[in-house]
Amino acid sequence: MNIIVLDDSFTVRMIIESFLEDLGVHDDEIHSFENALHALEYIEKNGADLIFSDIHMPEMDGYEFATALFKKRKDLQKVFFAISGDETRESYKKMKEIGVHRFLRKPIDSIHFNHFVQQEIEKYRNSENLSTSDTIR
Repeated sequence: MNIIVLDDSFTVRMIIESFLEDLGVHDDEIHSFENALHALEYIEKNGADLIFSDIHMPEMDGYEFATALFKKRKDLQKVFFAISGDETRESYKKMKEIGVHRFLRKPIDSIHFNHFVQQEIEKYRNSENLSTSDTIR
């Protein structure tokens, strides 16, 4: 599994990583970035199975990041979670127009996080198991 955590806050990145590890994700499956351009470069080379991105960041914000990412990989819309403490309708509307439909509010609630993210991890693990069993036969 290849999970991207993008946030300019070290603390938020550590919290998300901790929540993911609590859900059974190994630390070598989590790739954290504070810079959206570095995250884009990584995804272009290595792909991504799950993405968490802050909306408000310096240099390239979450809107620009999602727009650039989805131009190349529209399929990643379904595994993209926008993270923000900004709860205005305008920010949600703008992200939805770009193609983002999943949101996590800061401060991130572990119960909410676990509920939605665990489903995605299980989907990935189940599809990975199916792929492995298909190749064994």
